[in-house]
Amino acid sequence: MEWNSIHIQRWSLLFVVFWLLTACGTSQTSSEVTTAPLSAAELQAMSAPALPFPDNPYPNECGIPTPWGLDDPAWLSGAYDNELVQPVVLLYDSHSRNRVVGAAPHGAEVRIKLAQSNPTLNFYLVETINVEPQQEGWVPEPFLQLETHPVES
Repeated sequence: MEWNSIHIQRWSLLFVVFWLLTACGTSQTSSEVTTAPLSAAELQAMSAPALPFPDNPYPNECGIPTPWGLDDPAWLSGAYDNELVQPVVLLYDSHSRNRVVGAAPHGAEVRIKLAQSNPTLNFYLVETINVEPQQEGWVPEPFLQLETHPVES
């Protein structure tokens, strides 16, 4: 996918919103995270950006989602290869990434609902915790941390 001015504007807007939310002082406790919600029109207009890692070349050969079954915490991580590539992690409609259905900041805690093992890239259906409004969608495995909080590691 080529980066055109619309993609650059959208990413710039997401970055500015994330920066403002983290740079401005708030009266929230440290466990609460707030994101500026993307409108339905913005989500519909947003196409899935290219990933910095290999995607599944044949989506029809992907696995069947299965219940996660664990209550261990997990966090969204927009970092890949020691670089923050998505300060606001995008959530997708499925492992096919046909459309963006939500977004939450790097470091946001999530509850994993389903896991999908695939030939190249695994995906997880997650639901945000302490993010208003609550978001739900599929996230690729490299953008999910299971063991340590990405901001603390």
